[in-house]
Amino acid sequence: MRLPGAQLSSCQKRRYIVHIDLDAFFASVEVLLNPSLKGKPLVVGGLPHERGVAATCSYEARKYGVHSGLPLRECYKLCPQAIFVRGNYHLYQAFSEKFFQILHDYTPDVEEASLDEAYLEFTRCNQLYSSFTEVAKDIKRRVEKEVGLSVSVGAASNKILAKLATRRAKPGGFFELQPGEEEEFLRELDISAIPGIGPKAQVMLRLLNVHKIADLWRLPLATLRSLFGVMGDELYLLSRGIDYRPLQTRGKSESFSRETTFLQDVWDRDLLLAHLAYLSDRLALALRQEKFYAQVIEVKARYSDFKTVSKRRFLSMPVQEMNRIYRVAEKLFLDLWDKSRLALRLVGVKGSQLVGERHLSLFEFYQEKDERLSQALDRVRERYGFTAVLTGREKMLGEVYEEDKGRGFILKTASLTR
Repeated sequence: MRLPGAQLSSCQKRRYIVHIDLDAFFASVEVLLNPSLKGKPLVVGGLPHERGVAATCSYEARKYGVHSGLPLRECYKLCPQAIFVRGNYHLYQAFSEKFFQILHDYTPDVEEASLDEAYLEFTRCNQLYSSFTEVAKDIKRRVEKEVGLSVSVGAASNKILAKLATRRAKPGGFFELQPGEEEEFLRELDISAIPGIGPKAQVMLRLLNVHKIADLWRLPLATLRSLFGVMGDELYLLSRGIDYRPLQTRGKSESFSRETTFLQDVWDRDLLLAHLAYLSDRLALALRQEKFYAQVIEVKARYSDFKTVSKRRFLSMPVQEMNRIYRVAEKLFLDLWDKSRLALRLVGVKGSQLVGERHLSLFEFYQEKDERLSQALDRVRERYGFTAVLTGREKMLGEVYEEDKGRGFILKTASLTR
């Protein structure tokens, strides 16, 4: 069948894209580690009396209208019998890393879309596999066996169709969209299924009696452009299952950041600096693990009135050591802090303009000493855990947060971004 106003190219038909998604990822990890939670409505992201939103929820909770991004208090109103947990992001990251290790065994073309979601392309793997369908099913079996979590898998000729196929496969299934089946598959899907059609755009379209994707086909391209600007062209193509986007495979990282939102607004200067020191330590570890130095250090703060500010500094000598990062971050933070006496709800530190080496300077002797100290620190932590060696300032957080068996403090929303 041909979709109205568009046709898939022969090049696109030859592509084979697999989209794979760990079902209710955070909640599934919690159930795996605590089987007594199985079959119960579960909300991950915080306790019902705390501010914040649900990071994810079990399928049992979704039956009551609970969903990711919903304020925790609203989740409780919809499902008061739900079990609420704050979550453990260090733990989730460990599961995510194992997940991606498996995926990278099958093809070099992997787009890590999020901690629990990925696209794989097998177009270049014709000589390796006799059946892409069987490979996709094998990936699903292997992830479920080795990671221990349920996954949904969709396969199609491009990214948008593969993602929509995964939605059809949920929870825990496999669905492959065959060439020629695109029109029938898309016709009855709700317009909310298309990425980019948010709540405001949906209201606008539904006022025009556009509810299903088939309804969207009736709108001329000129109308979509007048309503959504340049986004109109993308909606026109995606609604017809046409997607030429390549996979964004992992290349050189542009930045690393670590940030956290507090359980309650914090005004205590020493406690804020303790968070900043710990996040600087985490940032330094990520830089060393990826063998990068940061030429720019940036600090971000969000006040209790939701105003977000940041301040950055370019360094003549790039850094990857915790003490150097923290010294810069502390000065930047205090400059922001002194300009406002409001309590803070978030603090973060980022390293950017990354380089792979640090050139010699007049101070190279001392830099080498710091690098050797950092390497020794990494060896100790690898053996005894991250919290085996902390600065006195970082140890203040032990009065606020629980430790995750030496892996670090369990912050409310610890960022794991690059």
